[in-house]
Amino acid sequence: MNVAKVFLDTNVLKFAATELPRLRPRKQSLDWGGKTIEVIVHDFVEVNPNELIENPTLKTEVELLPRLAAIGKLGELKYVMNSETIEESWGLRNMDSKNGRFYGVPIEVVKAPFEYARIMAGGGVKPKERQFRFLASIRHERFLELQKMTGAYQGEQKLNRNQLLDAFHIWCAEHNGCEFLLTLDFKLIKVLSLSPTKSTVRVVRPSELLAWLERLDWSVKNGSGLFTAK
Repeated sequence: MNVAKVFLDTNVLKFAATELPRLRPRKQSLDWGGKTIEVIVHDFVEVNPNELIENPTLKTEVELLPRLAAIGKLGELKYVMNSETIEESWGLRNMDSKNGRFYGVPIEVVKAPFEYARIMAGGGVKPKERQFRFLASIRHERFLELQKMTGAYQGEQKLNRNQLLDAFHIWCAEHNGCEFLLTLDFKLIKVLSLSPTKSTVRVVRPSELLAWLERLDWSVKNGSGLFTAK
């Protein structure tokens, strides 16, 4: 089968960080010179932040990420992202997972739709603000269109940073011939489904990508001719 190319949204990296090494404090009583004293000791533990997810739909989707990662390791999906995705992840907490970025799956860093160089940090301006200013300065017609599709454009001189990054990620995915953009942002998926303007990239949640893979496998095995085998 042809291997589908999947652009990873930054929130996928966030929810795939499930083995965080931490020190957990606890009280312990000690006999010290005939006296009992209470001290705080720390145990080495691994923490999975996803255990605290209360939204059942989100929790179900997050639990599918290891399966998608395993499929990527087998070479049946190709995962990509852009340097702006990497920088966005720098601002996220709890990314020091022992299992690596997206469970250690090879991820190709692909180019943006145009050549550029910019300052990442320094000069008294926070990296997040520098990134926002850079993205807001891009006047390419397709990017402006995607800003409206994602809801980033909220009137003259008004842009939403997170949705602006969504628009840029989709633009990068289109430019690099990706079939899918994998995300856990359900609001983004809904907003795009209501947009009269469409993208060549399908923005999907984990269950939708797995369902597509299952249909693909069924079609090839049954000789439907819908997909081209290797």
